Amino acid sequence: MIKILGSLIVIFAGIGFGFRKAAKEQKRLEQGIAIKRMLYLLQGEIRYGFTPLPEAVLKISTKTEKEYQPFLKKVAKQLETHSEESFAKIWQQTADQKLKQVIYEPKFYEILKNMGETIGYLDQQMQEKTILLTIEQLDDQIFLMKDQVVKNCKMYRSLGISLSVLIVIILL
Repeated sequence: MIKILGSLIVIFAGIGFGFRKAAKEQKRLEQGIAIKRMLYLLQGEIRYGFTPLPEAVLKISTKTEKEYQPFLKKVAKQLETHSEESFAKIWQQTADQKLKQVIYEPKFYEILKNMGETIGYLDQQMQEKTILLTIEQLDDQIFLMKDQVVKNCKMYRSLGISLSVLIVIILL
């Protein structure tokens, strides 16, 4: 009876591990899509609302996913209180503080962080083009990741099941 219970625990632990790794892999892809959505919102505020960049960042902070809201709110607050600092410096410092721990995929983080270097000092049209360029870079990364994520998810699930069954067989 104890062997059966232990075997079931090992099998369920292996399955749980495999599915947790697959979910984390899927989350990486979803974060890229969420960042892209955030940039579309920023572009819309600038293009159609004719909103200055600091106000646009503050407006979209309430419309984006919760994990990015602290970053956007802090950028907007810093822009209001530290008007002598450049947008790029504020964007990059805040990204280092708030986004580095949140974003799983380093390439998405770098793309988003680098966008701040060019967007802050340009006119409206160039800001829109910079955001579009960043969205295209994200699209490229998402496209490259899609097949890999699907394969990795299947692999992690299969490995979780296979290894747990193997461990049970070895232990019995």
